[in-house]
Parts: sequence; structure tokens; C-alpha cells
Amino acid sequence: MRAIEAIIITLGLVISRATATPVHSPQSQTPWESPPSPELDAAEEVGIADEQNEVMHALLERYAPVIKLSAAEAFFPSSIDYMLPHYSFIEERKTGETTTNTTLLSPHLLDHLPRAGFGQYLSISENHNPQPWFPDAASEFLFGPAGQKGGMKRREDGRGVVQEDVYGFWVDRGRDIVDLWYWTFYPFNLGKPVGPFGFLGNHVGDWEHLRVRTVNGTAISADYHSHNGGAFSAGTTRWSDVPKVDGRPEAFSAAGSHGLWPSPGDHVFANVLDVFRLVDITDDDGAVWDTQGHVVPVRYWNGPERRRRLWHTEDRAWLNFRGMWGNKGEDTCWWFKLVGNCQLVDAPPGPNRWFGNPPDCVTAPISWEMSSYSFYLANETVRWAENRDVVAVQVEQVCARPRKKDDDTDDDDDDDDDDDDNAERVVDYMHDDTDEEDLEIWTVNGMSPFRHQEVHKVSVAPCKGMKSAVKAYRIALCLGDGKCISTSHERKVCTYHEGKKGYRFGHAATIEDPDDWTWKLGS
Repeated sequence: MRAIEAIIITLGLVISRATATPVHSPQSQTPWESPPSPELDAAEEVGIADEQNEVMHALLERYAPVIKLSAAEAFFPSSIDYMLPHYSFIEERKTGETTTNTTLLSPHLLDHLPRAGFGQYLSISENHNPQPWFPDAASEFLFGPAGQKGGMKRREDGRGVVQEDVYGFWVDRGRDIVDLWYWTFYPFNLGKPVGPFGFLGNHVGDWEHLRVRTVNGTAISADYHSHNGGAFSAGTTRWSDVPKVDGRPEAFSAAGSHGLWPSPGDHVFANVLDVFRLVDITDDDGAVWDTQGHVVPVRYWNGPERRRRLWHTEDRAWLNFRGMWGNKGEDTCWWFKLVGNCQLVDAPPGPNRWFGNPPDCVTAPISWEMSSYSFYLANETVRWAENRDVVAVQVEQVCARPRKKDDDTDDDDDDDDDDDDNAERVVDYMHDDTDEEDLEIWTVNGMSPFRHQEVHKVSVAPCKGMKSAVKAYRIALCLGDGKCISTSHERKVCTYHEGKKGYRFGHAATIEDPDDWTWKLGS
């Protein structure tokens, strides 16, 4: 039965008492939605200056996170070297055909699978539905090295210590920005209790990550991610609000499911059938995983101009693998059409996903007069606009406020002197936790001449009205007759008061967005 009994009991108790604490949820555009590019630059790394690699490796070590595992954790992290020998067959997604030849299941050869593994599941033969517990010892490797008998190291105070690899990608985004993506791997993900259906969402193989954005080598924000991102994550946290150990970000890993959060506690991230709350449980009582000295450094692409991912060789060849890191899930349970999940679900893809997206939120200080926007267009966006005689770029500032309800008698503006407890109120309705029908949403627009690759600067009037605030912004490309022929998706804006914690309501903001704008422009 092992420690899994404790985690199941803990999760069951929390799920019954959890309250719907609002979560700062990033936009649905997650870092891995784009499919892997077939055009990976073979042997590109050979020409990279050793000096640049050394600088980036040092930067990855400088901000290597300290991860606090839950005291209820039963499924501990591992390296991919630990896990690969346990895969015993490969299953095709479409046909269900299986292959038992495991000679390619090594870090050096994993990308030699057909189509580099695209549409394939690395699979284990052992039982992996832990309800109520794994029935035999053959499955116990899924607990990870620290979960084996005698496998957990201890500090002098008795607290557990985990020492496993993390996989650190550095992404040069230009304009002195480097994003650091820290990926963790676990042999198994324990799902969430959903009433009579049991634990749903169990899967072999689990990848989670934290992103740190740096400018000129100094961190300015961290994005805490969990599960599939979107409404399942804490989103972008300003560096001044990030909990730290020796200047490095601290992250709290959810028991069983391993999503990363910036604080201990119970994080309600979703509801099933509007009855069962899905909760990530984190605490500061379990094993400590200090990743400094355990970062495997990886250069992601060949630079901000070309943005082509590298083809990795030798002991990094496994990074080219395009398949799933565990078994295929089930869809035959009687409640599948009702809930959308069975007890076992598909394993996730690996860490080498699409890292070209900006952070979940553009952080911006509140302005007391007009909003100002500074932004850039990507090269492909500029070329598309030039070919269609675009002469202007329009900024559409998205404003929102809650629709007034019958029992709402608070007419205060809440902008000026809200205390730190109210700082999270911007989360209550400004972002993904509130249904669109509960918000009044409109746009306020401003215009700039089309400046090609140069910075565009636009002034926009503030969002007017009680409790109104800047929610997001998008841009449109416009012709000389005023007709706009293509409009982007939204980028969420999180506003704050200088010197105060958290995010707050802002009628206007000063937005300096360094991430190039690109979107599906059409033919």
C-alpha cells in the first residue's frame, strides 16, 4: 500500500473542504499548443560559441528553482535515464499496434523511432492504476528513486532531500531577453478524486515546468505552470512577489500531480460537473528538491531571428522525440462522455515543446491618465503587412468590469488605497475565473502609423466607469481607408501599483511589451 494511501486520504479530505479560491489564470494560449516544427537545424549547436553556452549555463544555475514537495507526496521525481529502461513497448495512437523492440529506448537513440516517435506512446506493462493501491511490487518503480525503500536522503533535521536532474532550456528572445524553462519529470502522475468515479487523470510520465524571464541577466518574472496550463496555472508573478531561496525562485509542488505554485496551500483550479472541485495541495513540510547543480542545460533554438529549434545529438538525442512519455489512456469507462476522463488518461509529450509564446501576462504599472503601449511586430507580420499596403496599426485596449448585481451596493472605485488582501481582487473577475456573461467588456482604441520593424507607440484613453480595469489588449493591421484587415488574439495585461504586492485594478496602464506580435494572418 505504501505512502500512496496517505496521499489518497489527504486528497480526499481536502477535496471535501476546499473553497473556490480564485486562481490567477493565464490565457488559453499555452506554450505547447503549436506542433513541433519539422525543420530542426541538424548539428546547429556545433557552431555555437562555447562562451555563450557557458554564460547561459551559469544563468540557468543562478536561477535554478528550489522545489518544495508535499509531505503527502508518494510519487517522486526522476531523471529520464531512470525511466527509459522501464518502458517495455510502444503503442501507435491511431492503429493501436504495439512494438516490443526496445533497443531504441535510450537517450542516444530515442529519436530513431519512426517519425521521431510522433503519434507513439512509450508504454509500461505493469499495472498503473493505483486504486486503491498498486497490487504488486513490480509497479513500485513509479514511486521514483526517492520513493524506494531507503531511497530518500535526509537532512540533519530529518527533512527529506531529493537530488534529481531538471532539464533547463534557455531561449534567446532578442532585446536582451532570455527565458529559462525548467522542466521536471516524474514517472507517474496521480489524478484527482472525483466523487464516485474515483481518481481521474492518472497517467504514466509527468512533465511540469517553471519559466523565469530574464533581462540583461536579471530575473524580472516567473511563470508557474501546472497540468495543461491555461486555467490550470498560477500564471505570471512579478519577481518582487516571487518567493525566493538565496535569490532563486521557490516553487511548491502539488501532491501527486506535481503542478508548481508560488505558495503553499490548497489551489482550486477546476470544477467537474459544477460539483467536484479539483484541488492542487501544496505545503512546506515535505522533501526539498534544490535543483542547483542538477540542471541539464539545453539551448532551444538558433536565435530570435530564425527561431528554428535545434536538432540534438548523442546523449541529448532524446530531446528530438515527438511522442508521449507514457501509456495511452482509456476512453471506455461509462462516465467518459459525462466527465471527459477515465481513471487513466493519455501521457503528456516531452519537454521540447513550443517556447515561442510570451509570458502568460504582460505586467504593467498603473497609469493615472492615459494608457501607453509600446510593442513590436514580428518579421513575418511586417512582411505580410508590407505586401498588403498596411499603413496603420490599431491598439484595441480590452476593458472589463463586473456586471452589477442586485446585492452589490459597493460603489467604491477600489483603485487607490486597497490593502494587500484586496490585491488579488483583480483576479476575481478580470481573468479566466469569471464567466464572460458576468463581465461587461468593451474596447478603447488608439492608432499608430505602421512602423515596420521599429517600435510602435500608441496612447489610448483609460477604461472609464466604476470598477473598470484594463483586462487585455490586441492589435489590428489597417489600410489607408481605415479598414482593418487582420486582428490578433488578446494578450492579458496584469496591472500593479509600484511598490505594492500583487495585481490591482487599473483604469490605464503603461505597457512595454517586448515580445514580437505574430498570429495566423491568413493568405
